[in-house]
Amino acid sequence: MLIVRYLTRDILVNTGAVSLVVFLVVFSSQFVRRLADVAEGDLAAGFLASIMFFSIPSYLELILPLGFFVGLMLALGRLYTDSEMVVLSASGIGPWHLLRWVLVSGAAVGILSAGLSLGLTPWTKTKVLNLVTEASNEKGLTAFVPGRFQRRSGGFDTFYAESVESDQQGLKGLFVAEQGMSSAGEPLVTITYAERGRVVSSQEHGGRYLELLNGRRYQGQPGQLEYRVTEFEVLGERLPDADSAGSAFGDDLYDALSTQMLLFENNSASTATLHWRLSLVLMPFNLAFLALGLARTDRRRGRYTMLLPAIVLYLVYLVGLASLRGAAAEGASVGSLWGLHAVIAGIGCVVLLWPQWRLKFAGSQRGIHAAA
Repeated sequence: MLIVRYLTRDILVNTGAVSLVVFLVVFSSQFVRRLADVAEGDLAAGFLASIMFFSIPSYLELILPLGFFVGLMLALGRLYTDSEMVVLSASGIGPWHLLRWVLVSGAAVGILSAGLSLGLTPWTKTKVLNLVTEASNEKGLTAFVPGRFQRRSGGFDTFYAESVESDQQGLKGLFVAEQGMSSAGEPLVTITYAERGRVVSSQEHGGRYLELLNGRRYQGQPGQLEYRVTEFEVLGERLPDADSAGSAFGDDLYDALSTQMLLFENNSASTATLHWRLSLVLMPFNLAFLALGLARTDRRRGRYTMLLPAIVLYLVYLVGLASLRGAAAEGASVGSLWGLHAVIAGIGCVVLLWPQWRLKFAGSQRGIHAAA
């Protein structure tokens, strides 16, 4: 039908426009955060572009349902404000007809969400984890920024290098500060200065080390005059491992597992992750129920009246699913996720059918008064 093509095109165009705007905002904020990691020396600059590129599907799988929801609200709101919905109603087209038409575009978004959450996103998250690990194991000096004090998670507390050697193989004028506890449980401060330093890998002990050359180490308790001074020719400081670097980005290993692997994993975390991915596929269909009821408006109120409540409702829906997924990963029943889907679908049906119920109730009341 012509009206189905017209409505589907309008919904998908609005969905694409809203999703693009939200994606640019999210991508920009994440890019700034990663850029700060590069500036702090927690991430090698050469890996930034690749990590951001492979992170795109994980952003889109959460943005697409929101884009569809808002796009559907805008498309239906325009039908109401332009009085086109009045014409459709006069032609005998009710809410269930509209629902069937809307689900055409909802199915398109659901199929795209399925491709992202069940296939593409796990693969790209595996790529991101590998890149983070590779960046952490990167040999050389790309993780250090000369002329700037840096705090490094999982390693020493504060690091400073005056400059990089001309051959890019070492650092000059190194300062390293560490805070710890002595064997007696007292606070212990260690300050090390070295003329030169370089990053080396140890096959014998595993991991990477900052090898300090020709320096002096001061060690003692704050507020005390007694410090131990050690002069050295070579001293090694261990650098953070790949595991700590990967956890700094908050990457979940289960999110990087393929859907097929999750089916064979017999634990609560993998089951919760699988049901979370299926939930993202179902979300566009539930949101279609909500949008049909919430988009109801008129020319005086305008089509943007219910956008803010709709976005808040979407965030409650999404955060609720994420919280229930976390609870399921710790051993709770995954049925709670599907219970939330059922609640949202029920709310959508009530909002959609409420005008008809109200008219029937008002008609029955008038009939009672007339009989009386």
